[in-house]
Amino acid sequence: MSWGHRPQPGEWLVNSRILDEAAETMLSRVKVVRLYDVPYVGSCNKKGDTIYIDHELPPQLKHRGKIYGIDRFIVMHEVVEMLFEHTLGFPYRDAHQIALRAERALVESDGLPWDVYDKFCSKWIKVIGGRKSYPNPPPDIDLQPEIDEDDKVTLRRMGAKTAAKTGRNTMGK
Repeated sequence: MSWGHRPQPGEWLVNSRILDEAAETMLSRVKVVRLYDVPYVGSCNKKGDTIYIDHELPPQLKHRGKIYGIDRFIVMHEVVEMLFEHTLGFPYRDAHQIALRAERALVESDGLPWDVYDKFCSKWIKVIGGRKSYPNPPPDIDLQPEIDEDDKVTLRRMGAKTAAKTGRNTMGK
């Protein structure tokens, strides 16, 4: 909230409608692509206009008879994370923690219990993260998270040998 902004009643509290509008705006500003191997399940390109979600991750989660589209949760996370990393210069670890909070707020505002979503994500993080290789990564994937985490194993599994050796954000072999 900025100084001088006079919120309408209910705007200064957590508001599902406003959070939903923010998520829809984010979805309208980026392209979501589910065609590649994405080691950390979700990522973005270096430009920030494309969000990559691993091709194997189911696009929906069913809980108590209701179906939840999960792309909006991942997009919320990736856009917030990217802004904190690339615009504000935060390290991945810190940007990721802030992005998790925004993602959780959206998940819960949609009526999906966080523990159900977290269990779903944990399963798929294990499946996707356990691959021996990622033969088809996005060609312009932002490798900053893997570089910040010094995750040379994942970089090599992606074929990003230059990034693994030098720490430069490039898919060079």
